[in-house]
Amino acid sequence: MAMNAAQLQELFSSNLKEMRIRANLSQMKLAEKADLSVGYICDLESGRRWGTPETFSKLAKALEINPFELLLPKNLEFSALDISFQHKFASKLQDSIQKNMKSALANAIAEAIRESK
Repeated sequence: MAMNAAQLQELFSSNLKEMRIRANLSQMKLAEKADLSVGYICDLESGRRWGTPETFSKLAKALEINPFELLLPKNLEFSALDISFQHKFASKLQDSIQKNMKSALANAIAEAIRESK
């Protein structure tokens, strides 16, 4: 179901506040890190104002997230850390599978050589 503008702004405001709290930042500290005013942060979180693309970029950098995460519905929310973890896990799993395959192949070759003698 598509969101209307009011729902999207509400989602943005809610996500911003939640991510700020998760990052253990006060509105003042976020304002400092993002080079924005405390009043502007308050207006964004309360839904009184919208951010510009530059604002999204500043907020994302200060919160150490991707800008689009500020607009993700709760059930789709993920972070770069989650993606990094999944990538590392998949890479380790692939390495493990390759090592096991090499070992199994080497054992099969050695067994075939023994049996042929």
